[in-house]
Amino acid sequence: MEGTVDKGTNNYSQTLSVGHASPEKNPWRSLGQYKYRVLEDGTRTQYRLGVIESLIPPNSHGPVFHFHEMHDEGFYVTKGKVRFHIPGREPLDAGPGEFVTVPVRLPHKFSNPFEEEAVFICTMTPGFYVRYFEYMEEMVGEGTTLTPEVNMAAMKRFATMPLTEDMVKQFEEVYNKN
Repeated sequence: MEGTVDKGTNNYSQTLSVGHASPEKNPWRSLGQYKYRVLEDGTRTQYRLGVIESLIPPNSHGPVFHFHEMHDEGFYVTKGKVRFHIPGREPLDAGPGEFVTVPVRLPHKFSNPFEEEAVFICTMTPGFYVRYFEYMEEMVGEGTTLTPEVNMAAMKRFATMPLTEDMVKQFEEVYNKN
């Protein structure tokens, strides 16, 4: 009947809650030289959405080139500038208020080659990829540098394909032919 909520929907809605992330409740966590904090771990969205905030120090290389098999990413820059790299294409520098979307299977990486720290909010759909950051935190810990080797090992556990230099060159060649 129109205008009536069915009993199942009503009962289910009673099991849900609004998520609220704040700096006081979500302190920065260390990934070697990088910092992150989980804003939504996916538990409130049945893992359809995960959100982290990430701080990248000045003159940082960021992760290795990679692509995701199962999730899209969105990056909303709130401070500084973040450089996004796609093999064979010009780098894209995004500053505060700018949003970058990276779809499934698009090879990419990001960096902060600038003199100011950068901060961005990253959305992941589905949201299970938040576990990647927590796993890397266990592998790296505080005070240790996040190396490409550790980064690549962690990616492989979360439906993400780290790319070797040869693989990056292959993507560049394909892009340059078009």
